[in-house]
Amino acid sequence: MKNILNLNDKKLIIDRVSTLTPDSKRIWGKMNTNQMICHCADQIKLAEGKIDIKFVGNFFLTKIMKNLILIGLPAPKGKVKTYRELDQLENGTKPTAFENDIKLLVDAINNFDFEFPSKKNVLHPSFGNMSKKEWARLIYVHLDHHLRQFRA
Repeated sequence: MKNILNLNDKKLIIDRVSTLTPDSKRIWGKMNTNQMICHCADQIKLAEGKIDIKFVGNFFLTKIMKNLILIGLPAPKGKVKTYRELDQLENGTKPTAFENDIKLLVDAINNFDFEFPSKKNVLHPSFGNMSKKEWARLIYVHLDHHLRQFRA
């Protein structure tokens, strides 16, 4: 399964990110391109344990939904509200210059393998403790979802 630890998958995702422009039009949702870029970078920070977030999961989310998402079940377009900590209109990282935010996202993708904590798992707010490999897969799925949102 595709993930950002795989060099080919990582390159494909970064190539898609580089096609984005400030004027890229979304086909669902509320975020503009710059907000989406910051949102995706924040998810990687969350995976690295750099953003504190409250656990809100339950048996269904940690045992069933997590596995369905990791095998590729697509998220419903525009139907799932993100966490306040990853919402650029609330507590998420505020966008700056477009080129700067793109660079931050690409750097986060490239450095994930090195930045992930040496401990075995990092808490996901819905899915519970996740390994580096699970996070790498989830980040790929999340990036793919949002890049499709902007036809990238």
